Formats: sequence, C-alpha cells, structure tokens
Amino acid sequence: MVNFNIYFLNELYPLNKLSRSQIKKYVNKSSAFINGKTKSSSLDLPKELYNSYSENTNVFSSQNILNLIKIKILDTENKIIRSPDEKLNNSDINSIKIKIYVKNKPIFYINNNINKINNIIKLYKHIDFGEKTSLNQEFTINIIFDQTIDLIIKKAIITRLNNLFYDYQSDIKKKIKFHNIVDSGKNLMNELFTYKDIIMDPNKNPDTYLKYIKANIPKNYIFKYTTINTSNLFPLSKAIGAGSKYKSYFVHIYPKKINNNKKSIYLVGKGITFDSGGMNLKLGDFSNMKTDMTGSALILRTLNLLVKNKVDTKFNIHIVASIVENMIDNMATRPGMVIKALNGKTIEIVNTDAEGRLCIIDNINYLNKYIIKNPNCLLINVATLTGNATQITGTVSSIATSNDQGYHYLTKLISIGEKIEEYVDYLKIHKEYYEYLGSTVADIKSTNYKFRADCILAATFISSFINNEIPWIHIDLGSVCYTNSVVQSYGLQLLYEFISSL
Repeated sequence: MVNFNIYFLNELYPLNKLSRSQIKKYVNKSSAFINGKTKSSSLDLPKELYNSYSENTNVFSSQNILNLIKIKILDTENKIIRSPDEKLNNSDINSIKIKIYVKNKPIFYINNNINKINNIIKLYKHIDFGEKTSLNQEFTINIIFDQTIDLIIKKAIITRLNNLFYDYQSDIKKKIKFHNIVDSGKNLMNELFTYKDIIMDPNKNPDTYLKYIKANIPKNYIFKYTTINTSNLFPLSKAIGAGSKYKSYFVHIYPKKINNNKKSIYLVGKGITFDSGGMNLKLGDFSNMKTDMTGSALILRTLNLLVKNKVDTKFNIHIVASIVENMIDNMATRPGMVIKALNGKTIEIVNTDAEGRLCIIDNINYLNKYIIKNPNCLLINVATLTGNATQITGTVSSIATSNDQGYHYLTKLISIGEKIEEYVDYLKIHKEYYEYLGSTVADIKSTNYKFRADCILAATFISSFINNEIPWIHIDLGSVCYTNSVVQSYGLQLLYEFISSL
C-alpha cells in the first residue's frame, strides 16, 4: 500500500491562483522535505495538468490534482515519485497524510497562503478515489510549526486552518495532529470545532440548545435556568418568543465559589436559536438564521477554553443569555407594541426583526438588579446583532463600542485583534443618536427606519440601559460570523486572549 506524505516547506503553494504559464515554473522551484533535510526538486508537471487548468474558474480537474499531488509526494520509503507519467490505481491508496510545515513568517503572509491551499488540504473532498476506497477514514493532517513562532500567532494560524478543515458532516477533527504546539493551542482547535458544530446544527431549538448548554458546563460552575414564559423578570425576551411553539429560557452560569477580591467579568450573549424576523418577516434566503445564537455559543466556549487553560481562576466569570426562538403566529409580538422592561423603562417595538438587542437588555437589567454588586467588573455583550455591520466593514472586522469606563478595555481588545488579525473597528456613540431613538408613545424606540444606521443605533439602544459606573463593551459580530454558508472561527481566540490579558 502506498502511504502519501505531502510537505509544504518553504511556501504554502498558492496553486489555485497560478496561471498555466506559472504552474511549471512554480513547482520546479519547490522542495521536498526528507528526513529533516531539504532536497532540491526539479520535477516537471504533466502536460495534461496545466493544459486542462481553467483560468476562468481557477479549478483543476480531480484527476489532474491527483497527478500534481503525485509529483509532490513521497512513498513509504521516503522516496520521491518522479515519473509524471506513472499511473496510480485508486485501489493502491491506503491513506493520505498531509504535512504542512509553517515557518516563522509574518502572520499576514501565512494567512494569505493558507487561504490559497484549500484545494490541496481538502483532497479528500476534491478527488474521486472510488467507492471502494475508505480514504475519509484514513485521511490525516499533520501541522508542524516552527518552534520560533510566538504562541499567540500559532493559535491565530490554528484559527485560520480551522476554517479550511471544518466540515459539519465530517469527523476531520480527529485527523488533525499538531507538532511544536502546547496544549492551549490544541484546546483552541477542539473548542473551535465544538463551537461551530452547535452553531451549524440545523435542527436546534430552545429545548435542544438548553440541553447542550447544560451538558457543557465546566466543573466548579453552577448552571441555573429560568423558564421565561412563566417569569416576570424577562418581559422583552418573553415578547420575542411569544410566536414560537417552544418555551424560552434564561441561562446563568457562574462559579461555585465567588471570590469578592477578584474582578468579575459578565459575558452576555445573544441566544436566538432561529430568527424568522417575526411579524417583520425576513425576505429571501434566511437559512443561515440558525446561527443567530453565535454570541451565546461564543461566550460558552470561551469559558470552557479559559477553564481548560486554567485562566478562569483569575476572575469571577458569569455567563448569561436568553435562549429564544423568534417565530411568527397569532401570538407573536406586533410592530408598534410598547413593552415595559425590568428596570421600568418602556420600549416601542419598531421592528420585530430587531429582537437580539431586546434579549440583551433583559439580561443586562437582570444583572444590574440582582447580580452586580461591585463596580470592579467588566460587562461585555456579544451578538450577531445587525446586518448593517456588513455594510460598514464587509466581512473583515467586527464593530464595537463602549462607555467611557470601558474604553481602555476596548483599546486593548482592538490591539489584540490587530495582532491576531481578528479585527475590531470602533464606533463612537454620539449624543445625537439617542435623539434618533426618541418615541412619542414610550421612553425609547428599539430602532429607527428613517435612519439606516442600525449598527450604531443598536449599540446606542443597549447603552441607554447601561450603568455607566460599570465598564461596558458592546461587540457586533454580524459582519464576521458567517461566510459561504459556513460559520467562521472569528471571536473565540480574540475573546480568550483579551480576558487572559486582563
């Protein structure tokens, strides 16, 4: 049986970006890695490879990719397979082991090249090896890091690689091995897979998501939940979930032992398991609305990552979220209704599709009234809050804001984001925005149709319920959480590194 090993040594090959005329030249300057030594390779590409390459689609045919890989591979005896004309029978394939050697280069260079090797590292998808081949069970990936790379950069690379490796239907997480990486990096990759799996689950609802949360509580933490439908503590979340056949829940996770001498960190995450828009029904394809609980999943997995790496012991970490489904029936909340929040402030519901901010307000009001006793703390809310964020930053960066007390924390968050290329852009809340949310029938509007700046208006709305003695950061993930029908890895390392740095 042939055991294939693919090595990327000096560069990660950007094959899908090369023109026909470049392919041969590029491969001829590549190298093979044998027994820890670099040997020059002068192997020619088969003519059929670059002849069939489509510049319009940047795609090679499956068989021709196989031919290309064949030129780059070693057999079980570490001998280079040199003959471009040698034919390979599918039945001879026992396994494929891809080895990616990542050298100490600037992260932007590495990330750019990682994005270019998609066709190679996903061989098992792109090549038809025949029905009788159990390649998917034999497929492994070895990531070999240069020992000189900083740990935080290694973890940033792991995050990018996760976006390429992740497949909701695949068990590929078991096939990835890391070399020259400590447990914190391995923990990050495992958490990323777990984080994405629950977000991508197309059949989740408040009941199943509640069970998932309960089953994933770290040791030494308490899990507490309240059924919102029978409670008066969460009137806004109750209104959002009124059109669903499922019950709505408020979840609070906190340490079994609270140390009042430690800083408390309160993480609030949006937990909408599906967002139809309610009475303001969404238009077009909204199948990705199963991901509208990303904020709550993010803070839950961040807590687990902090616990695994023993960072949580520095703080009292609280996690809160309303677990709600926003659907439509004859009981659903109507646009124009006025609802009184827990703190007594009345809210005019302008658009039932602006539901996430209401759940967050419920959570913040509960914390302010019953939990937060000491201003030595930090309050962070995280949510896939507005589509408008994409109109501001594309899919490059999240949007964040803060109050005055939280601004120095936000600058640290932005700085960490720059280092790991999980960018955070700052939007300032000017006093004029509060005028945009003025209402003739309530204390405040949930949004304003006339002014299409919903990203900053959502932040402004939430800020009007914030106790300004408490440092507060607001993060809108609406622009970075979901690309090409797959949830992205953004946020987990960012939030982890930020909290670890405090």
